[in-house]
Amino acid sequence: MTALLSSWFTRHECARIYPFAGFILLLATEPWLAAALTWLGLGAESTYLLRSVCALWLLLYFRRDYLELRVTPTFNQAMAALLAGWLVFLLWIAPYPAWLGGHGASPVVAMPMQTHADIFWLICRWSGSALVVPVIEELFWRSYVMRRLDNADFMSVAPAAVTAYAIALSSVLFAVEHQLWLAGLLAGLVYAWLYRQFQVLWVSILAHVTTNAVLGLWVVYGGHWQYW
Repeated sequence: MTALLSSWFTRHECARIYPFAGFILLLATEPWLAAALTWLGLGAESTYLLRSVCALWLLLYFRRDYLELRVTPTFNQAMAALLAGWLVFLLWIAPYPAWLGGHGASPVVAMPMQTHADIFWLICRWSGSALVVPVIEELFWRSYVMRRLDNADFMSVAPAAVTAYAIALSSVLFAVEHQLWLAGLLAGLVYAWLYRQFQVLWVSILAHVTTNAVLGLWVVYGGHWQYW
C-alpha cells in the first residue's frame, strides 16, 4: 500500500498529506477505535491522544521535507498572527443559526474532570487541538492544497503568487471539514491570506494555534463543550 501511494504522490506531497490523512482516518474510525481501546482498559478518551501521537510521529518522520518551516516569522509577523488567531476565535464562537452550521440548543455531555486521569485526558485533548492539529492542517491545506490548485509542482509556487481561485477553493474545502462551515470558511480565508501576505507558514500556524488554544480554554472554563 505504501509503495502504491508513493507512486501516486511525490515525497513532498506525502509529507503534507500523511499526517493530516492519518489523523482524519483515525477520526473516521473513532467508534471502533474507542471500543478497542476501552476493551484494552485505556478508555475511550485515549482516542484523541492516539490520533495526536500518530500525527506527531509522521511530522517527525518527514521533518526534513518541510522546507517552508525553516523560515521563521519576525516579531511583527508573530503579532499579526496572534491578532488574526483571536479574530478567528471570535468568528468561531459567533451565534450562527443551524443552517450555517450552528450547534443549536442540543445538550452536550461535558468531559469528566473528577479524577487525575480525567484531567490528564483533558490536557491531551487541549494539547492535540492547540499544538498538533494547526501544524498538520496548515501543512496540508495552505502549504499543499492551496498551492497544488495552482500548479501540480506545488513546491514551485511562491505563497505570494497564489491565486484568488486557489485561496477560495482551498478555504471552501477546509470549511467542509468542520461542522461550523461558515466559521471554517472564514478561518480558511484568514489563514490563507496570512500565508500569501507574509509568505511564512509559521504565521498561519501560529494564528491557528492561537485560535485553537483560546477556543479550548473557552470550552473548558465556559462549559461550551459543543465546540469540541
